[in-house]
Amino acid sequence: MSENALTSQGIVLAIGSGSPVSYTAIPEIKTFNGPGGAGQVIDVTDLDSAAMEKIMGLPDEGQLSFDINYIPDNAVHVSLRTARENQTLTPMKITFTDTTGTVWTFNAYVTGFTVTGGVNAALNAAVTLEITGAIAEA
Repeated sequence: MSENALTSQGIVLAIGSGSPVSYTAIPEIKTFNGPGGAGQVIDVTDLDSAAMEKIMGLPDEGQLSFDINYIPDNAVHVSLRTARENQTLTPMKITFTDTTGTVWTFNAYVTGFTVTGGVNAALNAAVTLEITGAIAEA
């Protein structure tokens, strides 16, 4: 029922650092997409099979991408660029707007950081995270 629908306004994507991990919200996020992944399908068909037979392999949590109003001297935006440049495995956290405050944590590499701009346009950046390992939900 639609009265249970959630708004994405207020969702927080945060980047982690240190040990123990401390998270800092990524400012100026406009849109996001993901995480999205798929399971690997393994063909186990043999000569006795009457039809194709398959089993599931390891899941791949895929990618998460998001667009930001890019602020070149913002410390968090700098840390995203630095993580991409240094190929650093980075802890990430998503906090949803549901009443229980569902949180997903995972590790990812920043694989893309593309800055865009134009006439009558804000300075933006498209960021892509490649998730490695499982997503933990709390």
